[in-house]
Parts: sequence; C-alpha cells; structure tokens
Amino acid sequence: MITMLMSVGAGGAFGAITRYLIGAVLVDRFGASSWVGTLFVNIAGCIVMGGLAALIASSGTMSPQLRGFLAIGFLGALTTFSSYALDGYGFWMRDELLSAFLYVSASVILSLGGFMAAYAGMRLVLGGGAWN
Repeated sequence: MITMLMSVGAGGAFGAITRYLIGAVLVDRFGASSWVGTLFVNIAGCIVMGGLAALIASSGTMSPQLRGFLAIGFLGALTTFSSYALDGYGFWMRDELLSAFLYVSASVILSLGGFMAAYAGMRLVLGGGAWN
C-alpha cells in the first residue's frame, strides 16, 4: 500500500508540474487565456489515457505501481476538470453563454474523441482489434 501511495503521489507531482508548465508556456508564448491551457491538457491527457488504457488492456503486464503512477497520479493531476468547471462557470458569469457552450462542448467531445482514437490506434498497433 505504501509503494502504491508513493507511486500515485510521485505521478501526481509530475502531472501537476507538467500542467503548470504547459499553461505557463501557452500564456507566455501565445498570450493565451488560462482556459486554453485547461482545454489543451484535458484533450492531450485523454489522448494519452486512451493509449495507456489500450496498452494495459492488450498486455496486462504493467505493474500496479506503474499504472498508479501514470493513470491515477500523472494523468489525474495533468487533466484538470476542476479547472474546466471553473473556466466554464467564468464564461457563464460573464454572460458569455455561447462561449460557455462551445468550451464545455469542445472539452467533452474532443477529449472523448481523442481517447477513443488513441485507444483504437494503440490496439491496432499492438495487433488487437480496435475496439476489443
């Protein structure tokens, strides 16, 4: 149990730091608003999670500690649906209802689509059926 907690905690630390750095780069380099970073990491994280889930489903040889580090810790901290809710609410409070709808919709649709595409692609690369 201690090993798993340390694995998840270490992954969470790296995920949170990565999330911060991506947001900082997007703001510094491109003048992007904070919601752009949130949208980016949520979509990217879901793509990575799709590939990871397919890899785990196909091989089954990944240790529980590595799965905890990657899926629960790193990706759990990287993808920030709590920030997503805050950003969506910000649009709502500023009476930018179309922006709120587009942001919420794009986050969900593109994240799920990215997960599905990465899962199917990884399964095909690993020699299994795309959706098995």
